[in-house]
Amino acid sequence: MSLLSNAKWNSLSQFFKILVQAVNLIYLAKIIPPAQYGLLAMAVVVINLGILLRDLGTSAAIIQKKTLSRDLINSIFWLNVGLGVFLCVLIMLLAKPLATLYGYPELITILMLLGVTFPLSSCAATHLALLERNSQFKTISRIEITSTLVSVIVAVIMAHLGFGVFSLVAQAITLNLMSAVQFWMVSTWRPSVKKLIKLNDIKEIFSFSTYLSLFNLINYFSRNADSFIVGKFMSAAILGQYNLAYRIMLFPLQSLTFVATRSLYPILSKYQDENGKILTTYLNTIFVILALTAPLMSIIGFYSYPLVTIVFGDQWIKTAEILKWLAPTAIIQSVLSTTGAVFMAKGRTDLLMKLGIFGAFLQLSAFILGVNFDINTFAQFYLIANMINFVPVMYCMMKLIGSDISSLLLRVSPVIIAVIGMILFILFINHFYPGDRIKGFLPLAWVLFYNISFYFSCLLVMSKNTRLFIYSKLRINS
Repeated sequence: MSLLSNAKWNSLSQFFKILVQAVNLIYLAKIIPPAQYGLLAMAVVVINLGILLRDLGTSAAIIQKKTLSRDLINSIFWLNVGLGVFLCVLIMLLAKPLATLYGYPELITILMLLGVTFPLSSCAATHLALLERNSQFKTISRIEITSTLVSVIVAVIMAHLGFGVFSLVAQAITLNLMSAVQFWMVSTWRPSVKKLIKLNDIKEIFSFSTYLSLFNLINYFSRNADSFIVGKFMSAAILGQYNLAYRIMLFPLQSLTFVATRSLYPILSKYQDENGKILTTYLNTIFVILALTAPLMSIIGFYSYPLVTIVFGDQWIKTAEILKWLAPTAIIQSVLSTTGAVFMAKGRTDLLMKLGIFGAFLQLSAFILGVNFDINTFAQFYLIANMINFVPVMYCMMKLIGSDISSLLLRVSPVIIAVIGMILFILFINHFYPGDRIKGFLPLAWVLFYNISFYFSCLLVMSKNTRLFIYSKLRINS
């Protein structure tokens, strides 16, 4: 399968997941009280940490390895099952102390039930990795969509029957159970009970998976440090404003980069010894990502005040101020988030971890400095940290595939010029129709439509590849 085909099916699956998130946020939130949602949020902090340790990077190793023996796959499978059972037992043992720490006895049952998701997901992790290795994303997408659909139906029915937070717990268990059963059904590989874990096989991938797991842990803590620091040293109200701005920034970013990275990694792993193909594939992917995120986040940053006040209300005005600084941060992160696929494909998770430590140091330093001022300065320091981090990460990654940053800048130059043109157009419109005069959804939609149309017109003029791509698609459909 091609990168475009991978991205198409991953996009479909991701879109459906977003739709389900919207159901959870809008529909189920009307049935389930906020206090019940709060209980799940407390449990999810623990569960998310467990998810990072669930397979210790072994699934990524399956995709990356040029040659796979049946013994290696079997060893990874049983290692994953063992880790899943261990995490399940650990969470059950810690459920009572954690519930006592939070001061909510109800958390004991919630954590114990959510712990069941680890063995369920772990027993299918190897089957999923094998499907991803072969770019069978059409099959994966079908399984993820059906599992998500059934799980949300279970949640809605249980919520109407008055099960409260346990409706959401059942949703998580159903999702993992449905996924595991279907991945086993479509996969042709079956584990052997005669040979379980062979240490020699695990040693083959030990350094790769260990460095990757350490990077994920470092990345997890550095990405969550800002909320802790703001909540601890500022106030809950400011944290609420900051978190909303961060979620607005992250929502389109996560969806796009998740699809790109998941689609890109198996392709790059297949060509791991062919730097020329990796470079071409990666630069084309970055072009598409920036062509979408750069104008989107530029518009969100410029029109943050009317966008936030119209959608969320005047009480969130501070969010609009923060968003002006988080929007350009999102553009940088949209590129940085894809570099992991290259480092993993080349088997250099050690370098990825070192760069992760450096990035975490920069971000924590920015948070510690920024918290001494106001929340806007905090967001500015966050932007500066990402700008500094961009240079060494991109330098090391481009050098790894035999190129340099100038190649990247040359490839995305049409996007940069088109965005600059759009910003000048925005300033021109703003002179006659200032953003503070936009008071409703329809005027805002029209202004956004004009700016996006102008941007894509500029991009078509500047990028020959974009014109050829659109022409080829029109020709196929005609």
